[in-house]
Amino acid sequence: MGNGKRHMERVAIGQTIRKIREAAGFSLRELAALSEVDHADIARIEKAETNAGLANILELAFALKVPPEDFFTGDLKKIKPSSK
Repeated sequence: MGNGKRHMERVAIGQTIRKIREAAGFSLRELAALSEVDHADIARIEKAETNAGLANILELAFALKVPPEDFFTGDLKKIKPSSK
């Protein structure tokens, strides 16, 4: 059961990262260039196929100009689209 809960948490985090990325107007490749996280890794994180890892979370948050905790709260109301 714990494993299913962890998977659902990865799904929620991945969906939140995707929504923030899309709200900011970035493609996977554009975010990869800004964050130095491979675009394929970002896609796998967004689809919950892999764990994000702290280093990737920090890189993505910095590139998207949001606090890392925004990935975990799922509260998209306070997230404003970033200008490229």
